[in-house]
Amino acid sequence: MFGPIRQAVIVGILHLIVTPGGAAHGAESYPSKPLRVVIGSSPGGSIDLTMRPVAHKLTELVGQQVLIDYRPGANGNIAAAIVAKAPSDGYTLLMASLSNLTINPAIYERMPFDTLKDFAPITQIGSSPLALVVHPSVPTNSIRELIGLARSQPNKLSFSSAGIGSANHLAAELFKLLTKTTMTHVAYRGGGPATVAVVGGEVETVFITVPSMLPFFRNGRLKALATLASKRSPALPEIPTAQEAGLAGLEVSAGTGLLAPAGTTREVIARLHAETVKVLALPDVQEKLSGEGRDLIADTPQQYSAFLREEITKWATVVKKAAVKLE
Repeated sequence: MFGPIRQAVIVGILHLIVTPGGAAHGAESYPSKPLRVVIGSSPGGSIDLTMRPVAHKLTELVGQQVLIDYRPGANGNIAAAIVAKAPSDGYTLLMASLSNLTINPAIYERMPFDTLKDFAPITQIGSSPLALVVHPSVPTNSIRELIGLARSQPNKLSFSSAGIGSANHLAAELFKLLTKTTMTHVAYRGGGPATVAVVGGEVETVFITVPSMLPFFRNGRLKALATLASKRSPALPEIPTAQEAGLAGLEVSAGTGLLAPAGTTREVIARLHAETVKVLALPDVQEKLSGEGRDLIADTPQQYSAFLREEITKWATVVKKAAVKLE
C-alpha cells in the first residue's frame, strides 16, 4: 500500500518543482480561503465517512478550512452539476462516487454535466469492494450454490438496491448477465434501507460495500458468499473473491474520488493532489479507512481520468445489455 502512495507523493512534488516560476507562485498562494467539497449524499453515508477524516487532515495541511457541503439527490447528479458549473479556481471540489460519474451517464437521458469534459480529476481516494451477501435463511453457502438456486427458481429470489442505477443495482445486473439467471429487483431509498431489508428478511440478497455489511456479518445477521474484488478483503480474509469462487468478471467496487471543475490550473490540481496523497499516507487515516474495509488508492490525475473512461464504457455495456431504465 505504501509504495504506490509514496510514488504518488513524489510525482506530485516533482510536478510542483518543474512548474515555471509564475505557476509555482500561484500554487504557493493557494489556497487563501476555505475550500468546499460537495458530496451527493447525506451525512453518515459511505462517501461522507470517507471524506471526513480526509477533510480534517487537509485543513491542517493547507491552512484553510475544508468544509463538506451535502447535496443529495438524483444519484449524485445534483452535487456533480454544482461543481461542474462552479468557478475553476480550486475552491469548489467534488467528492464523487462510482455511480455519480460512470453509471449515471448510461441511465439518464439528459445529464447536467459531462464526466470527461466538465471535471479535472485530482485523485481516487479509495475503493470499497462490494460483497455478495444473503439472509442467513437462504440455503446457500457459496456463490455457485446461489447461482444454482436462482436458476432452479427463476425470479423467485429478490435483491435489494439503493435505487435504480446505483452501484449495487448494476452489480446485481452484471451478476445476472454473467450467470444467465433472473432475480427480482427491489429498489429502496438508499443503501442503508436496502441492507436492512436483507437483514430483516424482506429480500434474500444484496450486493453491498464491505464497510456497510461488516457489522451485520460479524453479528451473524448476514451471510457473505463472495467479495467482488480482484483480491480478498483484509476485513474479510476468510471470504473468497467471486473469481476464486468460479465466477470471473464479477468485479465491482464503490470508489470515491476528488475532482475540480474543468479548467482548474495544473498547479492547483498538483497542489491538491500532493496534499491529498499526503493525507492518505498518514497512519491514522490509513487505520481508520482501511480498517473499515476500504482500499486506499491515491493515484495520479492521469490514472484517475483513464479509470473513469474505462468504467463509463463498462457500465454503458451492462446497462444496454440488461435494459436498465429509470422508472
